[in-house]
Amino acid sequence: MRDLLKRLKLNEQNISMLLGVVVVLLVGSLLYNYFKSVNKPQGETSSTTSPEQVQVPTGDQLPAEYTVQKGDTLWSISEKAYTSGYNWVDVYAANKKLIGPNANLLLAGSKITLPKVEPKVLTAKTVPTQPVEYTVVKGDNLWNILVKTCSNGYLWPKVAKANNLANASLIEVGQKLTISCQ
Repeated sequence: MRDLLKRLKLNEQNISMLLGVVVVLLVGSLLYNYFKSVNKPQGETSSTTSPEQVQVPTGDQLPAEYTVQKGDTLWSISEKAYTSGYNWVDVYAANKKLIGPNANLLLAGSKITLPKVEPKVLTAKTVPTQPVEYTVVKGDNLWNILVKTCSNGYLWPKVAKANNLANASLIEVGQKLTISCQ
């Protein structure tokens, strides 16, 4: 046997090293497969339905249950359900036990609750295209109103002019403003 090993130029140290490499590769492969399958819901199947094809409950349909689709995020679900991605916080709060500590880890097939809450600041995809009427409430200023309605506080000079405001800093509770986001 030693003659064979000498002819193959293998000694005990080289054999040990070769066996060590094989063991490391085997353990690495097992760990990879294990972590690839962790947190995968049992019975998960692939679906040909894209997130755009699934109707997200909105308005009077809320509160409701929604089945998370591949590619969904709390932000995208909130934009569809509440016309504001900023409501992702409300959806996360209602489902924190299910989702866990990382709001970015949504599992396709999970059923989450969409609570009935008021939409927060509108996001770019949901900015009104037509002028809207806004009634000033305590604590409002023109900048914040425009961030809420148009997602763009920089429109304040245009809105101040359109509403004949001599001083944009002087708006009163109950005052009605016409807001155009265009």
